[in-house]
Amino acid sequence: MNRIVLFLFVLVNLLRGEDGNVLGKAEEESYDGKIVRITVGEKDLSIGQSFKFWERTLDRAEAEGAKAVIFDLDTPGGLAFPTGEIMSQIANLKMPTVAFVNPKALSAGSMIAISTDRIYMTPGSTIGSSAIVNGTGQEIEKVMREKLESFFDAHVRYIAEKKGHRKEVIQAMMFLNDEDQSFGELVVKKGKLLNLNSSDAVKLLDDGPILAEAELEDLDAVLEAEGWSRADLVDATPSAFEKLAWWVASVSPILIILGLAGGYFEFKAPGFGVGGVISIIAFSLFFFGNYLAGNMAGYELAAVFVLGLILIAVEIFVLPGFGLPGICGLLMAVGSLVFSMIDGVKWRQYEWGSGSLLDAISGPAMYLAIGIFGWVGLLYLMFRFVPEIPFLNRTLLNASLAEGTGMETREGEDSRVGMTGEAQTDLHPSGKAEIDGEIVDVVVEGGFARKGDAVRIVKEDGMGIVVKTV
Repeated sequence: MNRIVLFLFVLVNLLRGEDGNVLGKAEEESYDGKIVRITVGEKDLSIGQSFKFWERTLDRAEAEGAKAVIFDLDTPGGLAFPTGEIMSQIANLKMPTVAFVNPKALSAGSMIAISTDRIYMTPGSTIGSSAIVNGTGQEIEKVMREKLESFFDAHVRYIAEKKGHRKEVIQAMMFLNDEDQSFGELVVKKGKLLNLNSSDAVKLLDDGPILAEAELEDLDAVLEAEGWSRADLVDATPSAFEKLAWWVASVSPILIILGLAGGYFEFKAPGFGVGGVISIIAFSLFFFGNYLAGNMAGYELAAVFVLGLILIAVEIFVLPGFGLPGICGLLMAVGSLVFSMIDGVKWRQYEWGSGSLLDAISGPAMYLAIGIFGWVGLLYLMFRFVPEIPFLNRTLLNASLAEGTGMETREGEDSRVGMTGEAQTDLHPSGKAEIDGEIVDVVVEGGFARKGDAVRIVKEDGMGIVVKTV
């Protein structure tokens, strides 16, 4: 335990800046009096991490007294419900907000745009086509579609009216028309969705443009139109802490491999040593990183994982052969790992019926499979090569498999392969057996043997003794 505390202390101090803040948080440029540009790219609206970052950025902009926020949009759309949530946050900001369509704001991107005070578009850009689809782009069941459309209709109408945009135009982007609909010379045919190009969007009706204020060549022109200076412009970028969290989440399979491998070698070695430290650090980083990255990891799932490990230990050491604690523990441990990697945004999409369960769990399930197969491969390499490498054999095996464990290499002695003895505990698959008057730790082929069963040694090397029942 002292080693863990020392490691964490050193890690935090390495990441601590001169100002005493971890990962340079205080080094972020202040938004006071600044125009904050948030870039929304091709895939951003489909990634839960993006929404978490934007939420924090808007909170900072308001708390630090930013002059304005500009959304620089080039997106085909993305997730509906998190977009609805960020729309509300944008619409309620106390500072001016502007959308710059550069060159497309489709689907959820158009919803971001109409949440701002004013919309500008580059020549030839497009906005619209905002119908709701599920996470795979497929059609939604009729009743669920009516439920979703009713909710978003009310939500979007409120925001459009609050920001002074034409709600009829927004509705024509979102819902198929029952009849032809006209906006001046612009006609939306029955059964079609509205998609505006820049020249359409700036056409004037009696009380102003259809949607956009003007066609402007670039961001400098937008700043000039608003009377702002480029010198005040600052790009919103993730903090070092957020980047670290996203990176940790991306290497989750490696952390699973390290956690399982460390736990396995800790189980095989006496006392508490390096394997346990590695396992604790790896799984702590796994849950912490996925939590900060916006996935479903949290204290609850971490607790479920620990409880699963406890039940597995009960199965091995207390109630071998019964099965139920081990099965429940395995399901809890595996389930907590998978759910911890699920994007919280995609899970909410699934709960609302606008996303699929497969889309939510396929990535985490693949990460877990990589972690498990990687762990098995690592164990094979350790069993196969480490005993043959003199340096590693001395530094790793002899350190963790000390004299008296019954698993040390018997150098200078005749091999005990072929000797018989009796299991002193249930072997499930590991336990203790008496061989030639000596109590040793063994692993049984076939996965299980009962106390009192006769066993024979079939293999003995630096990694342990393998027996089978006779």
